[in-house]
Amino acid sequence: MKFINIEFGNINNIYALFLFNKSKSSYLMKIKSILFLINFIFIITNLCSQDLTRQSPTTKIVYLKGNIGATHYFEPQEIVFTTGKLYKLTIKNVSDSKHYFSSNSFSKAIFTRKIQISSNNYKLAEIKGIINEIEVWPGHEVEWWFVPIKTGKFDDLNCRVKDRKTNLKHSDMGMQGTIIIK
Repeated sequence: MKFINIEFGNINNIYALFLFNKSKSSYLMKIKSILFLINFIFIITNLCSQDLTRQSPTTKIVYLKGNIGATHYFEPQEIVFTTGKLYKLTIKNVSDSKHYFSSNSFSKAIFTRKIQISSNNYKLAEIKGIINEIEVWPGHEVEWWFVPIKTGKFDDLNCRVKDRKTNLKHSDMGMQGTIIIK
């Protein structure tokens, strides 16, 4: 083996040994290392180049429920998502009041592809851009298409609409929830 004392920053003899070692096993090790590096770069490039918004969506449904003067709530009250997956979150208002689906921290942790509004299986509108709050009227639904990009637990899901009988916010009457992104 031939050692050459070359300094590259903090790396010296180890780097020189790798570069200038003339044994057959050293050449095989170099070739294996280079092939591994090329393969690794190829895999990472392919993973990063996929359009995450074009994958098949995972559908989740949240119901907005309650009765005027009594109670209001999300069902389920805890929603779990995974980063990097496309979701179609259907928000259905099955109550007698309008409701907000609002979470500022969640909206900052996702990439919204679109909000889709339909009636009788006929698409009425698509909204694109940053969404912080969605208002859904009784008997209607909205589809929110998004990809979670940041993990976290978001406890600020709520509805700020005031109840017509009690004048309390729906969130004060139980309409609060948690969103978790893994």
